[in-house]
Amino acid sequence: MKKILKEIPKLEGSILLIGDLLAIEEKIEKNTKITEVYCLNNNNNSLDTDSETSESINNDFNLKSLHEYLKKGVDNVFCNYEEIKNEIPSFVREILRVTKKNIYVFFKKKEDYTFLKDKFKRYNLKISENEEEQYFIIEANDIVVTQTKEIYYYFLDNLEKIYNKISDSI
Repeated sequence: MKKILKEIPKLEGSILLIGDLLAIEEKIEKNTKITEVYCLNNNNNSLDTDSETSESINNDFNLKSLHEYLKKGVDNVFCNYEEIKNEIPSFVREILRVTKKNIYVFFKKKEDYTFLKDKFKRYNLKISENEEEQYFIIEANDIVVTQTKEIYYYFLDNLEKIYNKISDSI
């Protein structure tokens, strides 16, 4: 986390924060090169914006429709895995649609780390990892995901999710 906190003053453009990331929020507030900050939090189930140029989106928000709210996209995404662990199929698809540069994912358990990392590896993205500090960075520069591939993986992820729920209940 210390390494990422040092990188935040170098970031510019728009940022999406998913989950409770207080230390990162404080650093972002000090960076004048960041034009827009979007905060998605499961506690209030809304997408709030902190910007002089954009409006706040406070109606019911669903992760499955993230690209509709962020039509212009965001440059960087910071995400707490605990906030999205129940929405992995939607998260992977939507986050790849809206991110222009990097995706930073923070996790607590190694199983979570390998699970989500494998989901992103299917798209042949460059992934920098740091297991000691419990995060990984996905570089989404110039990402090209075909709609067929996107639908295929989304379908597979949902089948896996259903299978896991059935096997857990047995």
